[in-house]
Amino acid sequence: MQLKWRILQIDLARQKETVSYVKSYADFAAAHGYNALMLYLENAVRTPSTPFFSEEETYSEEEISEIVSYCGQKGIEVIPALENLGHLEKFFLYPELAPLSELYRNHAAGRGFDPFPLGSCGCVSEPEFNKFFDNYLTEVISLFRGKYVHMGLDEPFDFAVCKKCQARLKAGESKRELFLRQILHSRALCRSLGKTMMMWDDFFEYADVLSELPRDIILCNWNYVFIGDEPAGHWTNRIRRDWFRLYDELGFSYLFCTYAHRASSAYNVETFTAYAEKYHPIGAIMTAWKRSDSFYLGAYPVIAYAGALWSGASYGDRTEVYASVLGSRRAAELLSAANLVECPCRFPVDKVCEGDNMIKLVYREAVLPLAAKLRALARGAKGEGKDILTDIANYVTEIEVGLRLAKLSERLFDCRERGIPPQGLLPELDEIDSLVRHVKRQATALWKKYRGGIASCRNGFSEKFKRYRREIRAARAACAQTQKTGVLYADLMLYDAYPTVRGEVAIGYADGTRETVYKGSLKPTFALFDAGGCYTYRFAVKDVPPAYAEFTVTGEGAHYAAHFRCVAQGRKYLPCGVEIISGKVEQAENLLHDDTRAAKLGEEDGLKHFENIALSKERHTVRVRLSAGGMTP
Repeated sequence: MQLKWRILQIDLARQKETVSYVKSYADFAAAHGYNALMLYLENAVRTPSTPFFSEEETYSEEEISEIVSYCGQKGIEVIPALENLGHLEKFFLYPELAPLSELYRNHAAGRGFDPFPLGSCGCVSEPEFNKFFDNYLTEVISLFRGKYVHMGLDEPFDFAVCKKCQARLKAGESKRELFLRQILHSRALCRSLGKTMMMWDDFFEYADVLSELPRDIILCNWNYVFIGDEPAGHWTNRIRRDWFRLYDELGFSYLFCTYAHRASSAYNVETFTAYAEKYHPIGAIMTAWKRSDSFYLGAYPVIAYAGALWSGASYGDRTEVYASVLGSRRAAELLSAANLVECPCRFPVDKVCEGDNMIKLVYREAVLPLAAKLRALARGAKGEGKDILTDIANYVTEIEVGLRLAKLSERLFDCRERGIPPQGLLPELDEIDSLVRHVKRQATALWKKYRGGIASCRNGFSEKFKRYRREIRAARAACAQTQKTGVLYADLMLYDAYPTVRGEVAIGYADGTRETVYKGSLKPTFALFDAGGCYTYRFAVKDVPPAYAEFTVTGEGAHYAAHFRCVAQGRKYLPCGVEIISGKVEQAENLLHDDTRAAKLGEEDGLKHFENIALSKERHTVRVRLSAGGMTP
């Protein structure tokens, strides 16, 4: 597939890089078929209007100009990727700009999923918002010589929730209209500067403004998973359209955007490219995001492969391209044969156990030997190939750690249920701990080499290893525990991987006491495979007779509960009755059946959540009474 635009992106907003490294990244792009470099910036540039920006986290105008000039000498156009609505959270951390946030005034309530206190969305009803950003974006854009500017406009979840915006909605305007006006405002700014605007297209799933957009806006469709006959939607409901067919019919120019996976998996690049070949995109963007706890190095093989593929190479050239980057035919063969997805151990292994399944078993048995082989190859490699292989081996080892911790958790819960002390788990945990220490040593050395003197954004690097240490400490304590616990089982179902729906699991005991045993996301590890069916969690509870289990759902979307059961004091307690405690619960009676019938809790309509953000705060609760005899439906 020969594409006009082959663009490689780097995220300088979520992790600052040295100017010399950005230049080397441009060198790599030029050497592997790319003709443009996209700098994702947000607030990463200090300008005359923002002298208060942190020098440690941002670039001077001179540094950006140096990068642009260098790329120009290489024949690489540099495209600034900015934000003009969402993803403005780092701007709002500065007191001078906090009033521009949608959540600043009147204690407006956002979705509650953003770790930043003022959210990430700007207020289009605040006159100073566009005034400031028009000025700031003009200053940044003036540093670039090319024709194109990417204005973002993606993921504005906390959009139009303040009292000013709500007053406009009550007066007859709609969120859709407000979103359209901000797009048109952004386009007008670009045109006034002699630029052509690009934008992400994901929020057309919620605000259908496509037919009203000028056709000179270039649309960027991102999708980072396996692509089948059509890309799945991004948000609640996975709203689908055959977007490229629609863009061709409406006369838009557009690009498809893949993801530079940390360990060079090619499934996203190949399947998205195959879909795009049926239509008429003008180019593609290889995106890379948020490397505050890792590096771009591990993605180099798949970056090079995408550049070759979009320059007319064949799909069969993957191993050859990998080998040319890695300097190792064996490593290329191993990576080329692997399809790697992120699957961290997200749960405290001593308190929550995600059940095993066939997909996990197959993946685990593929990853563990792969990780060991990659570590060995990295030890023997030399030059840049060694650094690339080290970064890849680190990532695959982190996947191994997550899989092994999850399996250890399962064995721990088996011991609890049988009432026997955990045995043989500490040596396994020692091995896992050793792997984490190995990754930290290797990654620290890479950080010193490539980012010496630069801090990790929001301490992402150190926080990652702190999480591992907490997890391992908790697992050690659990392995040393001899006291028997009860185990509450929850069989759940989900039909998408969108993580904004939350689950809360509680248990009531026969003695009248009650405890909440978990709050948070209850998505299965392999949700990104879009695997359907039931999956199971086990929760550590008291080893006393239970009276009931409660399941509460909050957030955006619906959760589906199929069955609850509990093992305590050697007895099994099954559902004997069910009642709705609060909120929207449908087919609650299905919880009395130990099969795949499920109760639905919450509002699954993503469009309703977009129009009324307060829905995500509602609590939808069902109580399942438990008894030793259960009931026979």
